[in-house]
Amino acid sequence: MVPAVTRFLLLDTDEQLADFGAAFPTAVADARGRGFGTKDHAARLVLPFLLRPPHAHEPIETYRSRLSLQFRSYCIVLLQAGAMAMGWWDEGLLVRHKAQKRYVVRGNGRAQTTHLRTRGKSRYGSRLRLQNWLLLLADVNGRLVEWQEELGEPEQVFLAAGPRATAALWAQDPPPPFRREDARLRRIPAHVHVPDHEELLRVQRWLTTGQLALPALPG
Repeated sequence: MVPAVTRFLLLDTDEQLADFGAAFPTAVADARGRGFGTKDHAARLVLPFLLRPPHAHEPIETYRSRLSLQFRSYCIVLLQAGAMAMGWWDEGLLVRHKAQKRYVVRGNGRAQTTHLRTRGKSRYGSRLRLQNWLLLLADVNGRLVEWQEELGEPEQVFLAAGPRATAALWAQDPPPPFRREDARLRRIPAHVHVPDHEELLRVQRWLTTGQLALPALPG
């Protein structure tokens, strides 16, 4: 039978964990740290991704004992060729945000940086696209530096960017105000559409929403 799936908000997580643990006392955290489940996979609780993940095979009560639902600040950065959206949340409020699009994609949908590796020298249009791409990256890093200087270091940074865009971001001068290996930096494991303000808010809702899948009742 198809399990019944419901969603819950971040602030309801502790209550949901308590109820899930009471109903399924042998449930433990999965190896990826995304949530808790039974051995037969019949029931599963997926944590809001904003929360720190549990350790593999950690019991629910152990995780609850160290669970904190208080977040001072976190940042979300969405970056694709030609578009970016980023926001800074402090105590649940969106206090800084920016979304921007620039002309960096050729008519065939390929980013200019990819084209230059495969076709060699560029003409005026390609130089313009490359310049816009560099300006977009500089704007992302500049705002991250500015926001951190103004608001302090974020507790977590959530990033959605492909490998090439990520490498290009850290190749800029100045780079982001944190290392690529920073423990606070977490990649968003979900599909992200073309970044804009609405997509930024959608991703933030996804980060702060959990999911409960329970066995469907017979009949």
